[in-house]
Amino acid sequence: MQYTIQPNEQVSDEIKRIVDGKIELAIEHIDESNDRHDTVHEVRKRCKEIRAAVRLVRPVLPTYKQENVHYRDAARRISDIRDAHAAIETFDDHLRPAVEARGVLDDQTLSDIRSILVDRRETIAAEQNLTQRLTAVREDLIEGRTRVPDLPIATEGYDAVAGGLRKSYNRARNRMGEAYEEPEFERFHEWRKRIKYHRYHTRLLRRVWEGPMKRRRTELKELSDVIGYENDLAEFELMMKDEELFEPETRELLTGLITAKRAEFHRQGRPLGECLFAEDPDRLVDRFGAYWTATHEYDPSL
Repeated sequence: MQYTIQPNEQVSDEIKRIVDGKIELAIEHIDESNDRHDTVHEVRKRCKEIRAAVRLVRPVLPTYKQENVHYRDAARRISDIRDAHAAIETFDDHLRPAVEARGVLDDQTLSDIRSILVDRRETIAAEQNLTQRLTAVREDLIEGRTRVPDLPIATEGYDAVAGGLRKSYNRARNRMGEAYEEPEFERFHEWRKRIKYHRYHTRLLRRVWEGPMKRRRTELKELSDVIGYENDLAEFELMMKDEELFEPETRELLTGLITAKRAEFHRQGRPLGECLFAEDPDRLVDRFGAYWTATHEYDPSL
């Protein structure tokens, strides 16, 4: 099931097809996967893709708020468990390599840190009854699916997507300025969310001109990853301090490494963001609209 609006189909039909397909995939993950934590990750991704699809048509979808909140709340049922697993990934991918490169902790201490993180994840999964929560998410998905055929998308053509595209791009552009003006965790976290929505929208609209849209999507993925790593490190630090995990000396050492890595990711993200969000929102929407017209109206193969 392609996560893209086909140029020879009605936008309303395509959004319904995409949302229904992502719901089906999420249900399959719950029913068929043997890895509970992989299931959590994949189901949350499907909910984000659904929310991005309805955001693209939000100005012409009167029930947008209801749909957005529905899938947001479904994903939140398992967010704590996903965050606990993400802490392990952050340690494995960023902190452990940084520690090993500097030779500041021995192998036993590193193993102990990881064991604490794994135990923490399993404790949270047990306390929150992960199986029960996934069952509840499945019920949410089935309920949402009953509304898909009747989603009241009021307009077709580029007019159906232009408003949502403008809003998502403009918000990402504004959040970038706010993040670098005052580089706090919350501001970079908000920017990352907006980057991802704009990236999803370039996926949905990729058929308007596949080559340039693929390049933009690739660059947005790179930026999203860089800012995502920064977010993950910030959340790791908050968790570590709030819960007083590890020995005080270990926390202090890891805090110093996190500060340095976050600053590095801030520097990496700046030029990417400035390039990707340099364009005025109206100009970007007009440019994509010109691609849409060329593809939909003048391509003889469609």
